[in-house]
Amino acid sequence: MTKKLYNLMDWAEIEAVTYAEEDHPKAVLGAHPVRGGQTLVTAYKPGATEVSVKVKGSRSAVKMELADEDGYFAALIKNKEPFEYELEVKDKDGKTVTECDPYSFPDSITKRDIQKFNSGIHYKVYELLGSHVMKLNGVPGVRFAVWAPNAMRVSVVGDFNDWDGRCHQMERVFDSGIFELFIPGVSEGDNYKYEIKLHNGQTLMKRDPYSLMREEKEDGASTVYDFNQLPGADGAWLEERGEKQSPDAPITIYEHKTTDFSKKDAKEIIKYANDYGYSHVLVSADFDPLYIASGDPNDISSFTDMLHKAGLSVLVRWCPATFPISEGGLSSYDGTCLYEDGDGNRSYVPGSDRKYFNLGSAGVKDYLLANAIYLLDVFHFDGLVVSDVARMLYLDYGKQDTGWTPNMYGGNENLDAIDFFRLLSTTLHKYSPDIILISDDDTAYSGITIPVDEEGLGFDYKINHGWSRDVLGYLKQEPLGRSNHYNEICFPMIYQYNEKFILPLYDIADIWKDMPGDRDEKFGNLKALLSYFMVHPGKKLLSVGPTDGKGKDIQAVQTLIKDVFDFYNKNETLYAKEMEQAGFEWINNISARENILVFARRGVKKDELFVVVANFANVPHKGYKIGVPRAGKYTEIFCSDSEKYDGFGFVNKNPMQSEASECDGREDSIRIRVAPLSVSVFKYAPAKGGTK
Repeated sequence: MTKKLYNLMDWAEIEAVTYAEEDHPKAVLGAHPVRGGQTLVTAYKPGATEVSVKVKGSRSAVKMELADEDGYFAALIKNKEPFEYELEVKDKDGKTVTECDPYSFPDSITKRDIQKFNSGIHYKVYELLGSHVMKLNGVPGVRFAVWAPNAMRVSVVGDFNDWDGRCHQMERVFDSGIFELFIPGVSEGDNYKYEIKLHNGQTLMKRDPYSLMREEKEDGASTVYDFNQLPGADGAWLEERGEKQSPDAPITIYEHKTTDFSKKDAKEIIKYANDYGYSHVLVSADFDPLYIASGDPNDISSFTDMLHKAGLSVLVRWCPATFPISEGGLSSYDGTCLYEDGDGNRSYVPGSDRKYFNLGSAGVKDYLLANAIYLLDVFHFDGLVVSDVARMLYLDYGKQDTGWTPNMYGGNENLDAIDFFRLLSTTLHKYSPDIILISDDDTAYSGITIPVDEEGLGFDYKINHGWSRDVLGYLKQEPLGRSNHYNEICFPMIYQYNEKFILPLYDIADIWKDMPGDRDEKFGNLKALLSYFMVHPGKKLLSVGPTDGKGKDIQAVQTLIKDVFDFYNKNETLYAKEMEQAGFEWINNISARENILVFARRGVKKDELFVVVANFANVPHKGYKIGVPRAGKYTEIFCSDSEKYDGFGFVNKNPMQSEASECDGREDSIRIRVAPLSVSVFKYAPAKGGTK
């Protein structure tokens, strides 16, 4: 090596590069101007026997000198930097490849990006971090970026560099915790990981938290995917989505578990959902807050687009509470508790190989918020059903016997989680005002669906597990013993308007089996349950219908489910005001001996009025007197005991004119036939001469 070149070497920095401990490799590698109008070009190519610099426009290449036997090469170029050049690298087998120098490209992450990220407000950080196919200075390649603030050094390793962490050491951007490197020649489909070197000398191999794809095998590598090829959301669908998802719209949700997002799967869902009259499909897939998908992300976009074209909104189940512990995952990502809380009492999940996210970290909030926006913006989902909300809200959830750390006030509320949910709802509705955010939790926490500016969490809806627990608990009793549990069927209306509720029913086939009595009683109970589900205030969620099997019972239930949803969808009286107290009125909720409930459902207009009679006893009644809200004509428009549903046909065939005879605290009443184990709906029409 010439003396002049020797004197230009920063041997301390060179040693850091050759020992793979450098977090600012661009300060040493690449092209740098030196005295005399020349440029020093350096490259670290372990295993190379010869490296030359080929400046664009020049006829010949300049052979670089070996400055360090580990593979550190240097050369002085007469051209004044900046200029474009390539490296010609010969390996020990004599093979020569020509490549662009990764360290000749400028950083593409700005200080503004870093400031937003550090403040927890970079809501589309998935466009910044991860692997992104792009062109820099006209050169195709992939920009890699990862958050690992406590690492000594981070390298990209993959198929393209024989998984050698010395080859592509990443640049720490502006002394932040983000590392970046653009690597020319890397393309879609290449597998990679990040090799993270800790200050104690240990190295970790980690997947990219923001990767769009990964290998299917356990702890498989991340895979480069061209983010730009994903289609945008369907504009025509977005124009009408708000109307379909408003609080005064009929919302019926079909929950479907899927893993492949195939066209075949989409076609089957569309047929089932449209046959039964669902408005929404809830996809229960493995969507931890990781940016990976099972298979090709384009399949997910195509899947949602197919459902949209069939008139179906698509929701996805999302769990921002915890992440799995795995060697290549988020746990101890840069050797420290980066994504999890440093307090072990807060980070561990009892009885699970998972950890809680640290919701007090700006970087973690960025990660989760951006992931939610990513699902909505990139895959076109119309809303999120957030799981494990209760687990996130309470620091002592499931930890009463194992120890937990209280908040700063000594309480068990997770203040960081409360702030996160408020930020989540505010941010998502800012980006997409017409999406819906649903809380799936079984907690008495108050204010889940109260607006953020009123100190609530800002969710649009909450799944009311208490309703199904109370109603099913009541119906599982023998009909003769239900009188002692009558309060259970009435209780949900006490808190019905504390939140905006979605009523869930899961596993209809199992519910049927658990019903008491013989075949007729089981069937009558199930029909009464499905009908009560329809007329009770609250949007509807049904996980699965009894679609398999043949036989008369199955067919009758299938018909009933279709008619129940059709009846709900076509009658504004049942859905337009179901989130308001003005939409419901008790008429009789004190007939515990008879196990009969009578109530009114009201629509927007004055004369939009239904009277519902639910008989949960296995006893019919003739001439049963009920009070009615107004004088007029009442016509039975639905009865679960109809022969159509394999019932006995104990129905009211003719309209009934009310009489001025007091009952149930009302001035007017009617006398009706009440079938056993049934629900009937009577439609009001004004009396001649006007309403009363």
